[in-house]
Amino acid sequence: MARVYAFVFMLVGWFSVIGHYIAKSDFHSLAGTINYLSYFTMLSNTLVAATFTAAALLPQTRAGRFLLSPPVAMATAVYISVTGLVFYFLLSGLYQVHGWEARYDHLLHYVMPPAYVLFWLIYMPKGSLHLQNVPWIMVPPLIYGGWTLLHGAVTGFYPYPFIDVSKFGYANVLAHIVEFVFVFAFVAVVFVFLDRMIHHFDLQSEPALDQRV
Repeated sequence: MARVYAFVFMLVGWFSVIGHYIAKSDFHSLAGTINYLSYFTMLSNTLVAATFTAAALLPQTRAGRFLLSPPVAMATAVYISVTGLVFYFLLSGLYQVHGWEARYDHLLHYVMPPAYVLFWLIYMPKGSLHLQNVPWIMVPPLIYGGWTLLHGAVTGFYPYPFIDVSKFGYANVLAHIVEFVFVFAFVAVVFVFLDRMIHHFDLQSEPALDQRV
């Protein structure tokens, strides 16, 4: 069942990421594509789609073993969870999209985050995560924040309003980035706690994925 589940959401994930890009015609250039990939939503959903692909089709490859290793799989759960939470609480009311773009938005923000978290809860092996895993999970968001500031300084493009330097200035934007780092850290600690609790109380009713491949 783990690989079937992963295969279904592999299809949904790639359909959402690629379809959303096609639907947003203003990004159909090299600069536009870079801007499109500068959204954390797209990066986290691409990572989720790749992880589902690894689980469904490529678990024994080097890339598959990397993506499905407990720390990396947990990091993916953290990133996609923050994607969904930030969109729901901060961004959903700021955008008006229609047609297929709205459908892709729904899949990216409301379907894929819980689908991956459920996959992690049910099928990923538990018991090997520790709080020491949390600091390195902060590295990609920090790199993303640095890239966003650099890219924005060169092009004037900022993917989200709360990191728009032209609107808030560098001091406020840096404060926002620090706040989000704490959000990522808090969510990561929650996932470590869930990992330890599920393992300790033997709550994982389904065999872990690495026992099935």
